[in-house]
Amino acid sequence: MTSEELDKKFGLRINEIEDNLLKAARSLRPDGDMDNLGSVLHAGSQTWIGLDPQTLNTPYEELYRLCEVLKPAPGTHMVDLGAGYGRLGLVLHERCPGVKFTGYELVKERVEEGNRVFQERGLKNCQLFTQDLTDPAFKIPEADYYFIYDYGKVAHIRQTMKQIEAMADKMKFKVIARGKGSRSIIEHEHPWLSQVFEVHHEENFSIYSMSY
Repeated sequence: MTSEELDKKFGLRINEIEDNLLKAARSLRPDGDMDNLGSVLHAGSQTWIGLDPQTLNTPYEELYRLCEVLKPAPGTHMVDLGAGYGRLGLVLHERCPGVKFTGYELVKERVEEGNRVFQERGLKNCQLFTQDLTDPAFKIPEADYYFIYDYGKVAHIRQTMKQIEAMADKMKFKVIARGKGSRSIIEHEHPWLSQVFEVHHEENFSIYSMSY
């Protein structure tokens, strides 16, 4: 099944919501484009309004592959930084039952839709929160896995990675980076994560580990 077909299977109304967000942004900035439409609705933040929904969200095929490679055990915790609609939570529940999923996403409409589906499907271990990851007051929770996508500007991803680095002395975890920006920052600016332990590379994501 395609990702769009799986969205329908799970009950996610992604196309409808993204269309509404695009219309709202264009009503305020008729000549806007993908680079600036999100900033109109979200206080200057890059939220990728106008991007094709199937490009905006990580394909299910990749998420299933991620579960196959990681094999997270029941009772472990995965945090998604820039979670969109929470597709990863749906896949974890299906393929890796017992894994706790916490997702953070700036756009409240995406969060509300993801949580609606979680609740309707009885996914008690999955929850999304509306959160600006660049807020200095936000503290990333301790977890076994951190999934990070190119959710915003390079400076924002750098800020997130510095927070994750600050936890490295007290706990072991894995970081899954998807997108050229996130992987480049880790490879070039975080040797503690990219050059100490073996890295598992896939076509569109890489898994960096604090231990084997």
